[in-house]
Formats: sequence, C-alpha cells, structure tokens
Amino acid sequence: MQEYKNKASKSNTILSIHVHVSGLSFFTHDTKTKKASEIVRKTFVSHTPIEKLHEEIFSLLKTQELTEKSFKEVRCSVENNLVTLVPRSLFEENSLEEYVQKDIALEANDFITYDIIPSVDWVAVYVPFVNINNMLIDTFGSFKYYHAVSIWLKALTSHSKADGELVWSLYKENGHAHLALLRDKKLQFYNCFEATNPKDLAYYVLLSAKENKLSPNEVPLFLVGDIVADDASYKELYTFIRSLNFLSPENLYEFETSRLNRHQDFCVLNLV
Repeated sequence: MQEYKNKASKSNTILSIHVHVSGLSFFTHDTKTKKASEIVRKTFVSHTPIEKLHEEIFSLLKTQELTEKSFKEVRCSVENNLVTLVPRSLFEENSLEEYVQKDIALEANDFITYDIIPSVDWVAVYVPFVNINNMLIDTFGSFKYYHAVSIWLKALTSHSKADGELVWSLYKENGHAHLALLRDKKLQFYNCFEATNPKDLAYYVLLSAKENKLSPNEVPLFLVGDIVADDASYKELYTFIRSLNFLSPENLYEFETSRLNRHQDFCVLNLV
C-alpha cells in the first residue's frame, strides 16, 4: 500500500474506488453512521488506452459531483496483470524490479511499488497506473492505493469461509483471472493468467487444480469478480467443478439501495 498526503479534511466520508482497464466502480460511506451510497459501476463502451484511463475516471467522478468534495480519506484499488507475490520473509525493497521482470514485460518508464499487509505472509509487487495516481492526488490531494489482488487475498484470509483448512478462490476481472490457494489461511499458490473465453478459463483453473493436487469435485471454489450465475464462464466451470460459491464481502455498511451479485464489488467493498 502506498499513500499520498497533501491536505486534511474534517469530513467523516470515505471515497472508495476500484479501477481496471475496462471500467471502475466506487461508493462513499460515513465512518460514524456506517451509511453508504449506492455503488456506481461503469464499463467503458469502447477500448480506452491506459494512458487515457485517468481522463475517463475523472470525467465520471465529476459527473457524480465528487471531484469538488473533501473526504476524510480516498482509497483506490487497481486491477491489472502486472503483479507478482513475494514471500514476506524473503522480501527486499531494493529488489522490486527483479521480482516482477520474470513475469512482466516492463516498459522503460514503469514505476514499481508494493503492498505490505500486516496480517498476511506475502507482499504484492506490482506496476500501478501512474496517470491515475497523479489524477487522484491532483483532484483530492490525499489517497491510499493498493493492488486489487492484495485486497482480495487479505479479505479472503479473514473471511468466515476461510475457517477451514483449505480455501480455493478465483478472482476474474475482464480478461484477467487470478487464482489462489490458501491452507490454514497461509498462501500456498497464486497465479494470474489471460482468460479470453470460458474454455480458457476452465482449462487454466483445472490445470492449477491438478498442479496442486486438488479434486475439483471435493474442494469448493469461491468466486469473486465479474462472473455471475449462469453466464458462459460459470456454466463452463460448473461442467467440471460442482461446488461454485460466490464470495460476498463481510461488512456492516448500510447501503441506500441493495445490490445483487455483491461478489462483483468484493474488492471495492473491502477497501478498509
């Protein structure tokens, strides 16, 4: 997690934003009353180049009349496939490039950062969207940011569904699929892969299960992200994995309007 600070606010309201290459979601909540606004989700109609993402996001925040407001805190999670996990016991801050270059094709000007979560045994090392960070600090003057994988896995380790010995979870965001295996709340396996169609998704999930000696019919798979019941990805997975479970966030927010498929908002709702 990285934090930028520039100005203080007496507001009790927190703005939480989740960003990916094809869209974003966000909501606000009051830290004292626990009342929360409706969650706004936006999918970009056409492909938006990464270097233009900040313009799309600023435009939507402005439309929602948020850019001129002051917040107690602004939190942002970013999802991309430019991330790797390092055992915390082996992590060294001066080796960031070494960690990511094995899995990520770095550009010359890429900025590398990391999230250290006190309650977990790994460190997420990743390349953020710097243009979005710059826009947020220019707009709000203060914010914290994390990689969505950090948010997902941290929440997973403390989720009531993780009380058993083994937890298997899939987080899908557009064409990116993140798969993790935890045993006794300790990370055993993590991988990120491109899944452009349901058959690719099922293939990589089953391959990961085989590599980790999991029986797809015996170990439940917990789903987070943009898979919904009876869509093509769900149906393809269900062909091979009969225990598919949507993992809902566990929080005490009182929302203005209820929302179905809350697993889709798992990351933004766990930005705490």
